[in-house]
Amino acid sequence: MSTTWFLFDLGNTIIKLAYERVLGAICAESTKSRDELVELLEEPGAYRDMERGAVSFYELYEFLCDHAGYNGSIRDFHRAWSDFFDGTMPGIEELLERVRQRYNVAFLSNSNEIHAELIPRQFATIFEKNDIFVFSHRIKAAKPDPDFYRRALETVGATADQTIFIDDLLENVLAARDLGMRAFQFNDARTLTIELEAEGLL
Repeated sequence: MSTTWFLFDLGNTIIKLAYERVLGAICAESTKSRDELVELLEEPGAYRDMERGAVSFYELYEFLCDHAGYNGSIRDFHRAWSDFFDGTMPGIEELLERVRQRYNVAFLSNSNEIHAELIPRQFATIFEKNDIFVFSHRIKAAKPDPDFYRRALETVGATADQTIFIDDLLENVLAARDLGMRAFQFNDARTLTIELEAEGLL
């Protein structure tokens, strides 16, 4: 069966994330160090649960107020959380343009309610009207959970062997391969382009 879809991760594949800047802004208003905050965000009720749609953005704010001594307002937190992006990854727009000539495109992201609203607007020039977005908090599953990939395939209406998946995290790439998808790890756009050309996909 021929490939009809390219499924791209967003963070650090299409869009450069400013994770440290956001951590710094939160730390400046809390009693936790950077490393303590990173650990805290992994705990139940925090960042990972928000990605899975188990808690809301406001509930994450309350969690940080209670557990990190965060003393900023919800507006302060919203402003800091919205400052997560540093433009597109070098060369990715040219690669996307080539991919679009032959394939349908969808974007799959472990995300949250704030970023899911922000990304399509802030980066409107690289997205097209028919692009599909699959955000983890909306489908209640996050990569590398196999349910995330199954629901993404259902959303785009394709089977695993009709799709190419691109992600910067190896664990997400391996999980996609386990489900029968052809998957490539993103390191930079030039290297990925060479790999895709060598596989006869571009």
